[in-house]
Amino acid sequence: MNRYQHTAELLQDPYFAVYQSNSWGDDTTKRYTTISAQMDDIIFLYDILITQSQSNTGTQLSRPQAWAKNIVSVGGLRHCAPTCTADMSQHTWRGASIGPAEDGRIKPDLAHFYDQVFGPYTPDETSYAPNSGFVGTSASTPIVAGQFGLFFQMWHNGIFGNPTGATVFESRPHQSTARAFLINTANQWPFSGTAHNRTRTHQGWGMPSVKNLYDLSTQIFFIDETDVLRPLQYTSYQLQVRDGTPALKATMIYKDLMGTTSSTLHRINDLDLQVTSPSGVVYWGNNGLREGMWSIPGGAPDTLDTVENVFVENPEAGSWTITVYATEINQDSHPATDELDADYALVVSGVNMAAGVATIRSQE
Repeated sequence: MNRYQHTAELLQDPYFAVYQSNSWGDDTTKRYTTISAQMDDIIFLYDILITQSQSNTGTQLSRPQAWAKNIVSVGGLRHCAPTCTADMSQHTWRGASIGPAEDGRIKPDLAHFYDQVFGPYTPDETSYAPNSGFVGTSASTPIVAGQFGLFFQMWHNGIFGNPTGATVFESRPHQSTARAFLINTANQWPFSGTAHNRTRTHQGWGMPSVKNLYDLSTQIFFIDETDVLRPLQYTSYQLQVRDGTPALKATMIYKDLMGTTSSTLHRINDLDLQVTSPSGVVYWGNNGLREGMWSIPGGAPDTLDTVENVFVENPEAGSWTITVYATEINQDSHPATDELDADYALVVSGVNMAAGVATIRSQE
């Protein structure tokens, strides 16, 4: 069946699906191929969240679907070496396919357990028995997909102060917003340096945590693709941070149109994230996060990734400014308007929502 048709049917009666998970894909490659571009186009057109296993080559050779910009690519780390433990500092990478993407983008997006995952199997095709031998990113991906399923239910219950509808399907946020929530609140595996066993292009943005989502639910500010920017416009949000807050995390994701396979740069548009402290310290999206768990002040805008993060440990108390810039809009990615423009998802955790939000827009 045509994948466009198949995906469109998921959004219709009787399915009304809010996400799709894939532990399969085409032959592994390091390239952004026509298959990668097709996945970007499908997610852009149908606005459905899709998780994709990275593959299991132990190298950058990955399923082409995993190189799509709009997809949630899932890697894996081993938690049983030799004794199974929840201590993330004891987990190791070995076997899962890794990033970065061909153009340098951070992949995978998230990761989970690679080894000894429990699941059912049918030894005689008549009964089910527990099986702890499920391994690979084919195991880690459905775990991550399940976390997204719980998030969609939490969203439907309105625990983030979000609007809701009669069903989970009617309530659902945009797929970019769902991605931003789970990336923003994920637990990172501790690491330092690009040569570390658990480095960023092995673990992505970490292991999703529904506990963190719940615990931070009253400390999260979000934009669900409701702000639309024209070329060179920006929007700033002034958010308050209490003294003693463990971390301030900002995640900005924008959906992008299918890339060009012959290009060395696969993004089409470029939106950028900047975070400024009360004392004027500036953090650009992803600066320092390829090498470590926390952002480094300064740097320059990220010109590669459609997912940008700023993670600040023990942030200064006071008014922080979160700014999204429409640095480069080459193709219209907000078809609801006639103008050349783009929208984005933004999630900021660790803020005092009771103190209110001030919004500043650039001039038209």
